Amino acid sequence: IALAAVATAAPSALEARADSQCNTGPIQCCSSTMTSTTTTLASLSSLLGLSLPSIGGLIGLSCSSITGVGTGTGAVCTQQPVCCTNNTYSGLINLGCSPININL
Repeated sequence: IALAAVATAAPSALEARADSQCNTGPIQCCSSTMTSTTTTLASLSSLLGLSLPSIGGLIGLSCSSITGVGTGTGAVCTQQPVCCTNNTYSGLINLGCSPININL
């Protein structure tokens, strides 16, 4: 019974932490992140044929939402979880990302 109580409490703890650290959308898990520079943005823009705006923070590549502890396809993140301000490219590229700490 105690284990079931912990399992049901864990997602809400993650959501509370997400609300306090990430007020621009869901916490993202990206396969890689890189520093956002004019050169990096220009390279990605030409490679993908997109017009990427200049924005500070990290660039997240191949990102998906972390849905909760132990549930959904995004429940495990082996990379640094991030909070991003611009996810207009459906997770392919997320701009303005900041690393966050979601350790329980």
